[in-house]
Amino acid sequence: MQAEDTTVLGKFIRDVIRVNQEQRNFRVFGPDETLSNHLGAIFEATNRQWEGQTIPGDEFLAPDGRVMEVLSEHQCEGWLEAYLLTGRHGLFNCYEAFIHIVDSMFNQHAKWLKVTAVCRGAGKSPP
Repeated sequence: MQAEDTTVLGKFIRDVIRVNQEQRNFRVFGPDETLSNHLGAIFEATNRQWEGQTIPGDEFLAPDGRVMEVLSEHQCEGWLEAYLLTGRHGLFNCYEAFIHIVDSMFNQHAKWLKVTAVCRGAGKSPP
């Protein structure tokens, strides 16, 4: 094996973060799985967003990090949804086995976007 898909993706996302460093318009959201999903290259460009106190041994924590991690798929999906609604960009990072927890939320969000786009085009308020 020459490279794993997720390792290559991690390098790509690292570069996306670097290119958008000045605009600060790209984030990664996920339930504490960035490293275990082999996306560690991201931490060459940014840290995890962290406002709390740190202790020796903490890894990749900083107040200006672009990675949002908390062990709640629902909260991470909500963060991403709100972030995207502001016109910015992001990636949801999760194990395949757990992605089914949030796939219906992603689908519902897409339906809301479709309904609001149709209503705006027709000059109506969404139902």
